[in-house]
Amino acid sequence: TGMFARLRGRFGRVDFDGEESRVKQTKPKSNDGHRTWSCGMWKACRQASSPETVLNKMQANEEEERLVRELELTTKERNELTDRLLYVTDVSMNKSPYFRPNPFYEKLKIKEKEVMSLLHNLEIKNTEHCQKF
Repeated sequence: TGMFARLRGRFGRVDFDGEESRVKQTKPKSNDGHRTWSCGMWKACRQASSPETVLNKMQANEEEERLVRELELTTKERNELTDRLLYVTDVSMNKSPYFRPNPFYEKLKIKEKEVMSLLHNLEIKNTEHCQKF
């Protein structure tokens, strides 16, 4: 009840035998050295904090954009490294869940087989030719 009595005193209501009155007191009570908040003080407080929240929102948006860019770059780099790894490694990576067949790699493997076959045939012909002389 002490808190309610203080609130009634703040709002200028007088307590008569438990009844409230909306009539303002003629003599102002002392407020124990505390300042009372005026309408101007409330406005000043709100205006001072408003640009700060806008600034915080702008900083949060900039930070979010920076993190999104960083995530995109990291994802792009990961995908490029995965593609490079698939290009360099053997076909055993086909079992990887992130495997994407590279058509250039397949063509290169076919060319490699053709060249190795041709080289083998040339070596055989060379050894046969050397044995004849």
